[in-house]
Amino acid sequence: MENAQLRIAVLEALKAAVPGAVNDQMRDSFLAGGLNIELARLEMDSLARMEFCIAIELSTGVTLVPPQLAELGSTDAIERCIREQLG
Repeated sequence: MENAQLRIAVLEALKAAVPGAVNDQMRDSFLAGGLNIELARLEMDSLARMEFCIAIELSTGVTLVPPQLAELGSTDAIERCIREQLG
């Protein structure tokens, strides 16, 4: 999976989990590779974390579980984790 595809998958998962949390400027910066979003800033509840993990699995085939999100903490860390699992 290419970097751009992976960033789109993470962005789409964020949009599914926390609608409205990512504005157009954040989206553009994120897709350009310049923005690393701290998950704590999004104040995701347990349902949002689950929705994020499901969206990631559907788009990448990589399984993440909600407790991992707290450990990973940011979108950059999530991307690294997914790349490692994809090999």
